Amino acid sequence: MDYFKYLPTASYMFTNADQTPYTVVIRDISARAKIAERLKQTQVVLYDYIVGDEQRPDTISQSLYKTPNYTWVILLVNNIFSLYDWPLSNDEMTDYLMSKYGSLDAARTGTRYYYTTAGDRVDATTYAALPVAQRGTVLTPYEYEIQENDRKRRIKVVPAPLIHQVAASFRTLFG
Repeated sequence: MDYFKYLPTASYMFTNADQTPYTVVIRDISARAKIAERLKQTQVVLYDYIVGDEQRPDTISQSLYKTPNYTWVILLVNNIFSLYDWPLSNDEMTDYLMSKYGSLDAARTGTRYYYTTAGDRVDATTYAALPVAQRGTVLTPYEYEIQENDRKRRIKVVPAPLIHQVAASFRTLFG
């Protein structure tokens, strides 16, 4: 992936057990913050994209930009640091729910999640004590997990005509 080759490097000196010194050169991944901040400044050119079932960052890059080489832009723009930040496919979600709750039926009937109309999550006792006008939604674990996964499906992407400009801007940050 092109992303890493443009990051600045830092050298670290270590010694072996026999006290022989050696140097390790690593990429400064903390530079990500600077890059992400620069990309956020261009947020007016980003548009919403809904991640489909089975799509990955590299397949979206291939689809939008005709190359997987801009996967890093998709990840940076959306502050995605790990695959846990990416939506699960339908099959993966089913496996996850069964693993976490024992079965889909248990996920559909388990302890509920209670929300106020302001969107705050509260326990059942607090929810019951609220005036009816302040009571929001009640979700099963199944509904909650699906809603959280679906929330991850909405990402931002750079329009294809601007992707080269964004990548060039990134390269000049460290050039």
